[in-house]
Amino acid sequence: MERPPFHLKVRIGDMEVELGGDKDEVLSTLDELSSIVGKVTSAFEVESLVLPEVPEQTEVEPASILDYPKINRTSKCGDAVVALLTTDWGNSPRTISELREAMEANAIFFPKTTLSGVLVWLVKKGRIRRWKDKKKGYLYVINEPETT
Repeated sequence: MERPPFHLKVRIGDMEVELGGDKDEVLSTLDELSSIVGKVTSAFEVESLVLPEVPEQTEVEPASILDYPKINRTSKCGDAVVALLTTDWGNSPRTISELREAMEANAIFFPKTTLSGVLVWLVKKGRIRRWKDKKKGYLYVINEPETT
């Protein structure tokens, strides 16, 4: 089937109108569009078209980059994790998401899969400790050497 010489497709919200034919036919149909929409709406017993109200957006400030510690640039994921956890910010237990966000704030980018593997490796090496929290998942802190 051939496409008409003049074709118009308009989508507004979840409603879509598609018109095709000669240019004059399409333009005359556009003039009658409101009555056509009224007929279709009443045929399907749909309530009158009301645009959904958009609630006023209250600005939620994203975690500021200033909240994260500044660490030296490194190409090693493990070094970045240890550097973060040895800061005052790292004194409190941190999740993998928090560690990743802090690394990204320092322009150090590693996939989550790489970071999770490095965290497991650092735990096995004894450089960091982890435990599972029921709400947050695994939490990580630097492993302080025991003083005897």
